[in-house]
Amino acid sequence: MKTLWCSLLFSLSALCFAAQDSADFATDWRQQVSQQAQWQQYFSRSEQLLQQDRQLLQAELKQLGQSRATKAAKHKHFGFKTQPDPAFWLSAAAEPTALAILSFQTPSGGWSKRTDMASQNRRPGQQFGVEKDYIPTFDNGATSTQILWLHSYLSYARSELKPVLQRAIERAIRFVLEAQYPNGGFAQTYPLRGGYHDAVTLNDDVMLNLLKLLQQVATATDFDYLPVAVRQQAGKQFQRGLDWLLQAQVKLNGDLTVWGAQHDPVSFLPVKARAYELASLVSSESAGITLLLMQQPEPTAAQIASIEAAVRWFKAKQIRDTQMQRSEDGVRFVHKTGAKPLWARFYDLQQQQPLFVDRNGKVVSSMDKLSIERQMGYGWYQSNPEAVLKAYPGWKAKLTAKQ
Repeated sequence: MKTLWCSLLFSLSALCFAAQDSADFATDWRQQVSQQAQWQQYFSRSEQLLQQDRQLLQAELKQLGQSRATKAAKHKHFGFKTQPDPAFWLSAAAEPTALAILSFQTPSGGWSKRTDMASQNRRPGQQFGVEKDYIPTFDNGATSTQILWLHSYLSYARSELKPVLQRAIERAIRFVLEAQYPNGGFAQTYPLRGGYHDAVTLNDDVMLNLLKLLQQVATATDFDYLPVAVRQQAGKQFQRGLDWLLQAQVKLNGDLTVWGAQHDPVSFLPVKARAYELASLVSSESAGITLLLMQQPEPTAAQIASIEAAVRWFKAKQIRDTQMQRSEDGVRFVHKTGAKPLWARFYDLQQQQPLFVDRNGKVVSSMDKLSIERQMGYGWYQSNPEAVLKAYPGWKAKLTAKQ
């Protein structure tokens, strides 16, 4: 207990983390695969879709006689709830919301985030989203939640609208399939925009959301309105994504651990994103990935080894009987018997200790040394891995029964 408490509050000296500065995302990663045909095709298609999005907007502006696109309205939420209250589907607001979502679908097939797509339709000459680098994107549930929202509404839509919804959903699913890297990973945004956006992104469950979507498209009977070929391809690319996860699971000192928030598309190594998101191990996103692997009906030997390693790591890193309390003065930790276990969001790649980085990129030794803005504005400790530890005994029992 004493060791866990000390790691919670003081997590070693910042010197332990100095080596992480060398783990920046390699901006020349595309050159490493530029001679491979499948990657050449991928980059070419990405550029085509990027130009397609831009050309439609430019054509609208030309027709309107405008030189600059009008801004989209910002929304405090990133995406959509995929299953609102059932009464909503039958309300007068459902169809206008569906039409608004459809109007913000980019020519390439995706959607943006933080954009109001419910109160009014997109107008000609208007941007498809509020954030330039995230149009379209998979970040924070964008695109995947719009797809699932439209899919959930489909059975309630009037008959004349259903074919329109089905075509939009199919186009979006094909967009997701095209976005997957040839080796199975997903970038944060697509078409590619460069920088850390090109890293394979587990942060905020980008990879997890897309793989769960592909699995649902491939197996759920209510997606039977999609072409068989599309559903079969979704199944193949779901498996490709699982294979990517097994290759990317971080091995330190010879032992498998968990995953990073972002990974290099070629080397599979964890890489840096924003200034306060250094290359590291992540707990919450890794928990979601582990649960996805545990849900596979016929796990392979490699998947079993991956799960067992992640469970060992979660058990070793959990902080028990400790509660985090927030106030205007910052965050403090108090002893509380039976409190939900905690895990730091990030762990360094050397000592596997909690990692805290301020907005300016400065590493500090504990959470209470962060600026108040960063203490209050980021989830530095979370409890998501608890779900893995609760599910593990049942998963293990089923596995043993099959052997």
